[in-house]
Amino acid sequence: MNYTLESVPCNICESDSHHIISAKGKGGLPTNVVLCKNCGLGYLNPRWDADSYMSFYRNEYDHYYRPKILKVDTYKKSDINPIEDRLKRFGHFPDSANTILDIGSGEGKNLKHFARLFPKSSLLAIEPSIESQKQLSEFGVTTISDNVDNDWELKHLDQVDIIIMRHVLEHFMDPLSALKKIRKALSNEGVIYIAVPNNLKPNKHLEGNWFRNVHTYYFNKYSLKNLLRLAGFEIMNITEGDQHNRHEVFLIARKSENIIEPSFSTEDYSEQLEVFTNQLKSDNRISQRILRILKQIRKAIR
Repeated sequence: MNYTLESVPCNICESDSHHIISAKGKGGLPTNVVLCKNCGLGYLNPRWDADSYMSFYRNEYDHYYRPKILKVDTYKKSDINPIEDRLKRFGHFPDSANTILDIGSGEGKNLKHFARLFPKSSLLAIEPSIESQKQLSEFGVTTISDNVDNDWELKHLDQVDIIIMRHVLEHFMDPLSALKKIRKALSNEGVIYIAVPNNLKPNKHLEGNWFRNVHTYYFNKYSLKNLLRLAGFEIMNITEGDQHNRHEVFLIARKSENIIEPSFSTEDYSEQLEVFTNQLKSDNRISQRILRILKQIRKAIR
């Protein structure tokens, strides 16, 4: 596909000072990962522009990352839902929910589960995939937008009791702006659940799998806290992994009545830089070892 690149500053502190980590990512697509030297946020710079990404999500994303969605409904009633388990375990599972919104819902696996827990609730989704939208409609889910950056929140001010964002925040073009919209839609007693890959604990080859062109941001517990504070949320719980996924960081938050100032530290940058640098060195050693083995195999075959 044709795509256009753009350059952007740090979404949290607006600094242009960054350290280049890598220009390689999964699938060979342009994946220019940098780290903000001021606050430690990882992000793509340069990256595709909004139109390029929207075209990719609408028409190609499922083929790359959700091939099963094109074949069969993957939801099973017996599945253990990590979101339900985590909300209950930390004491933030709501007694009732009139409206539930899943942003980046895919085919609606989480919404189908929560529909069983709150059978009278109104189910909403924000999802760009055309195939996913079809499956959502068949289940009775209303897709209110195909893009979180649209003005969808204006029709849902203070209405949504549960907002789910599982591995979607890292895909946004402007996470801070999107979270401010989400805050407007969240009810006064509502909760927001966010889970993202934990970049302090990557578990895959960075340039071969972990770094992805569709992941415009690379969060950890520090950058997530600062981002939620800037957007007007109070974090009730933030955890680095559990039995459901050891390599993600998830949080549960609600609207904050008072502005909580972010806390920027160059130590956060140094810690993330060390993790990425060490992992890249380890990945390179493993890659070189595999190449040597392959060469030995070829030589033996000859």
